[in-house]
Amino acid sequence: MRYFQRMMKTHDSVNDPGIAALHAARDLLGHVPHLEAGAVRQEHRLGHARIDGCIEFEHGDEAYALLIEVKRSGAPRFVRSAVYQLKGYLAHARESAPGDPGQRWIPMLVSPYLSPESRSICMDHDVAYLDLVGNAHLAFDNVYIDRTVADRPKSATRALRSMFTPKAAAILRVLLRDTARAWRVTELAEAADASLGHVSNVRKALLAREWIETQKDGVILVQPDALLKTWREEYRRPTGRRISGYTLFHGKQLHERLSGKLNSEPQRPRAIYSSNSAAQWLAPFLRGGTHNFYADEPGARVLKEVLKLTRAEKGANVTVCIPKDESLLKDAVEPAPSVFCTCPIVTYLDLWNGNDRDREAADHLASRCFPWL
Repeated sequence: MRYFQRMMKTHDSVNDPGIAALHAARDLLGHVPHLEAGAVRQEHRLGHARIDGCIEFEHGDEAYALLIEVKRSGAPRFVRSAVYQLKGYLAHARESAPGDPGQRWIPMLVSPYLSPESRSICMDHDVAYLDLVGNAHLAFDNVYIDRTVADRPKSATRALRSMFTPKAAAILRVLLRDTARAWRVTELAEAADASLGHVSNVRKALLAREWIETQKDGVILVQPDALLKTWREEYRRPTGRRISGYTLFHGKQLHERLSGKLNSEPQRPRAIYSSNSAAQWLAPFLRGGTHNFYADEPGARVLKEVLKLTRAEKGANVTVCIPKDESLLKDAVEPAPSVFCTCPIVTYLDLWNGNDRDREAADHLASRCFPWL
C-alpha cells in the first residue's frame, strides 16, 4: 500500500487513467466496514492475460481480488467488448492458472463515465463497475454497493447533444422514417442531403451506442426506441425568428384558404403545420385554439397575407417560426392534398417538449406512427 501511495505521488493520475481507476476503486473499497486492503498492482497478470489493475483485500473470512479493466470510452459498444474480455480472462485463468483456490475474483470495469445503458450491460454480465463521476456497483459477501448520480460530465453531454444538431438530426430522421431498411453511407447522405463525412461521424456515434448494426447491405437501426427516447430528452426546439398574430379564420375555413398556397413550387412547401396543428392531420387528438407553423421568409409572408394576420399583444392564435434549419421544410409530409406538416418525428418531439396535454398528444401520435416505441 505504501508503494501504491508513492506511485500516486509520482504519477499524474489525471493523465493516467489506470492510476485514476485504481485510486477510485481503492476509495470505493474504503467505504466498506471491516475490510482489510492488501496489495495494489497496476498492469496485473492473470494467467496469460494482462489486466489494467488488481486490488487484493480481505473481508470476513474471505480473500478477494478486484480485477480492474479500464476503458477510456464508456460507450455501450466498448463496454460490451470489455465485459466479454474480462469474462474471457477469468474463464481462461481458472482453467490454466487457478492460483490461490481460496481467493475470489471480482471483475470490475472502470471508465470516466458510464451511461445507464453501459451500466446495464455490466449488471447483465455480473461485472462490477465504477466511473469517475460517481456511479458504482459492487456486490460480494454481504456487501452491496449501488450508487447512481445524476451528474454527467460536460464532455459526455456535448457528445450526446452533438448527435442531435440540425445536420445530424436530418440523418436520424431518415433512419427513423424506415427502421427496417439497411442504408449505405452514400444512400444515407443523399437521402438526408448531408455530406459523406457527416454521415460517417453520425454512423460512428450510433454504432458506439449500439443503436445501429452493420449488415452486408449497410447499417440498420436496431434500437429506434432508445434513439427517440434519448432524443426527446435532449431535444432543443428549432432556433429562428418567431412571429405571432391573430386571424379571424378557423377550422375548415382556415385550411381552405391555405390549400394550394403554401407550396409555390411542386414538392417544396414554404410553410407547414407544426406541433398540435400538424398532429391534427397526422393523428387527431386535441383541437387547440392556436395554429402553429414552420415557414421560410416567403412562406411567412404568404401566411400573413392569406390569413390576414393582425398584431395581437394578447390572444394571438397563430405562431410562426422561421427556423434556421431548412431541412424541417424539406422533410415535410403531405397527409392530405396540398396540406403539408412537419414529419411525424419532428411533430412528436415538439409535442413531447410541450405541456402535459401536448405530451398526451405525443403519446397518441406515437401509438399511431411508432409501434416500436
